[in-house]
Amino acid sequence: MLQEKLLNLPGFLYEINGMYYYLGKWICKECTDTDVSDCAVMYKMCRSGREEPDTNLYFQKIRAYSDFALEVPYNSVKVKEDIALLIDGISKDALEFLKTQILQFEEDLIKYS
Repeated sequence: MLQEKLLNLPGFLYEINGMYYYLGKWICKECTDTDVSDCAVMYKMCRSGREEPDTNLYFQKIRAYSDFALEVPYNSVKVKEDIALLIDGISKDALEFLKTQILQFEEDLIKYS
């Protein structure tokens, strides 16, 4: 179910076990760019502080970074398999944290789109 949800959402950056991953309908890729992960930290801080304009700014930046990280040609089978492997390989706590991040993304996608 979580895999199907991700495969229907636009790409975004999620933290899993201290590492960052671009996940979405067109992407499953580790993010090693510190500028992007710094945006994710700022996004979380602004979101928890209810700083709407700044939360929107970092949300939009992360969405743009996620689109720039897409690989051509797109391989839907590989993305689906990679997301399944990633989800199957994480702990229950990490899975719950990922679910929370996805719910927050869905809320903000509606709010900032």
